[in-house]
Amino acid sequence: MIYTIFLYQSHTGLLIYEKNFQDTDARNTEMFSSFISAMKTFVSEIVIDDSLDRSTELTNIELSDYIIILTSLPTIKVDMVIITDKEDNKSVNKLIPKLVKFLNKYEQLFLSWDGDREEFDILDHPLTELVLANVKVVRKSLLKQPDQILKSIWAHRKQLTRETIDNLIQERDLLIYKIEKAVNLPRKAAMSKSVIALSEKLKDEITYLKYQNELKRFNREIKDAKFKLNYYLEGIRVSLNEAVANLGNNPIHSGDFKNAYLNLYSFSTKLKLMNENDWKIYRDMARSLIDKEALTEHELSEIIQNVLKMSFNVDHYLN
Repeated sequence: MIYTIFLYQSHTGLLIYEKNFQDTDARNTEMFSSFISAMKTFVSEIVIDDSLDRSTELTNIELSDYIIILTSLPTIKVDMVIITDKEDNKSVNKLIPKLVKFLNKYEQLFLSWDGDREEFDILDHPLTELVLANVKVVRKSLLKQPDQILKSIWAHRKQLTRETIDNLIQERDLLIYKIEKAVNLPRKAAMSKSVIALSEKLKDEITYLKYQNELKRFNREIKDAKFKLNYYLEGIRVSLNEAVANLGNNPIHSGDFKNAYLNLYSFSTKLKLMNENDWKIYRDMARSLIDKEALTEHELSEIIQNVLKMSFNVDHYLN
């Protein structure tokens, strides 16, 4: 089957269009995105390689059980890259002249391109129809054998100097140490992306794939943290309003603020994972509600007012 079709601007190596025909499980979105990024980088390097023999119609590069077919379209100054199974090589080669003819119809669109990739969305439907009419598409994913493909990709890349390798390893190991010590989830996710990028340069598929999974885990935890922050914010609002309403004409110190305290304390605990500084403010406010006897009536009233004025938009606390 055909997995992906890329169109690159020949003289710049810029990706201007891509069409995926493979399965992209929502659970593997992050891994697929980073994996396909490695593939794009590799293909882009091929496209702008001055040693590439453009006198021949096709250039084939084998990657494990797959093949990359590069076709030059000089009329529209585009290089078309198709990633397909080796077993489908013949049928894809028969399809290529039809794709070339189809794309050449959009000559003006390609030659006048100003950098907006959305201009090529017009290709989606007719290109898909053309592929489906000529090549059997069985929904599969390149992620079935990511380690093998990564090894194949990196085998084609230039070897780094020993000094460069040592520097990259040192930089990556420091990041991994920081990830293990860090609490802040967005920071852990950002550093994981850097580890992935460095592992790609080092051609280390084990660490590359490990931190793909770590990044996916951190993003899940970020999503969960936001959900719980919303939950606790709502709990703060409901429980504190209820406690104030139950006061009636009684002194403010006689109020039962335990539920408001629990929600506010839990909110600060979860916020600690997302915001390294501001969580302490809400932790102190929570403690004030439970240690109310140490406060004057004015101080306690002011804290309650500040809690009631809290924004209930989670994003307000994440900046």
